[in-house]
Amino acid sequence: MDRKILPDFLRLATGASVLAFAMLLGVPSQASAQDTAATATAPAGPVVTGTVVDSEGEPIIGATVRTPDPKMVTSTDIDGQFTLRISKPTRLTISYIGMGTLEVTAKPGENINVTMNENASALDEVVVVGFAVQKKINLTGAVGTASGKDIAERPVQNVATALQGVIPGLNISNATNGGELNASKQVNVRGMTTIGTGSNGSPLILIDGLEGDLNSINPQDVENISVLKDAAASSIYGSRAPFGVILITTKQGAEGRTQVHYGNSFRWNKPLNMPKGMDSWNFVNYVNDWATAKGGTPQFDDDYVNKVWDYYTTVR
Repeated sequence: MDRKILPDFLRLATGASVLAFAMLLGVPSQASAQDTAATATAPAGPVVTGTVVDSEGEPIIGATVRTPDPKMVTSTDIDGQFTLRISKPTRLTISYIGMGTLEVTAKPGENINVTMNENASALDEVVVVGFAVQKKINLTGAVGTASGKDIAERPVQNVATALQGVIPGLNISNATNGGELNASKQVNVRGMTTIGTGSNGSPLILIDGLEGDLNSINPQDVENISVLKDAAASSIYGSRAPFGVILITTKQGAEGRTQVHYGNSFRWNKPLNMPKGMDSWNFVNYVNDWATAKGGTPQFDDDYVNKVWDYYTTVR
């Protein structure tokens, strides 16, 4: 390296090393000191400060404090404190997950203290589960739902029949072969559940929190139905839940004027197109003629035939 260039290079390297060492020790450089001085001399403007704590007096970290202006938003620090610049009395909205939202009026230069309480209706809030939004009470895995309006207009006599084809994965079939009248229905979730002899793979059915039977409920009394389809429901409902859980909530009374709803569905249990049987006299003669025609002896003797004839003529 050229000797004339070497002193300049050493001066530059030494200056850079000193600057890096000064930054490591926290000593501000000339440029950063000038920036700090400029920031300190800038007018701060009117601000409102405050502290947000919970019901036990513990600071709430990360609570959102916003004004009607969407650009004026801040959050609390590790001590639950916040600072927000305002120029006139402003309505502040303070919110935090799991806490009830508060609204307070703040003036410039004022210091306010805010106490937030837990939201008692947290279980009824909706939460994001990655692919959808559901109520917290249903967050156990795959869930299917149906409302009372979905089944109220169906001309059926029980909920089991009304749910056919309404919720995907809920299979409802006849308990016996064919469509026997007034027969109860078999219910299962997601097809075959067990292959053990004599074992039962039916889902747990809860009506207003108590175990019940789908075939005993009037469809008009149903408010909503939730079907928990996978074994994750066992974490809440125990060993009966691996085959699914059907939660039924019935309608409850409400304040206001009385409302009366009437609906009906009539049905007659009568077979159609029944074959008409042959009378006794024609029957015995038909059977005897058939036996004689094939070279055999008559099945009914003369004494029995005469008795049939006496009965036949007397009844007619």
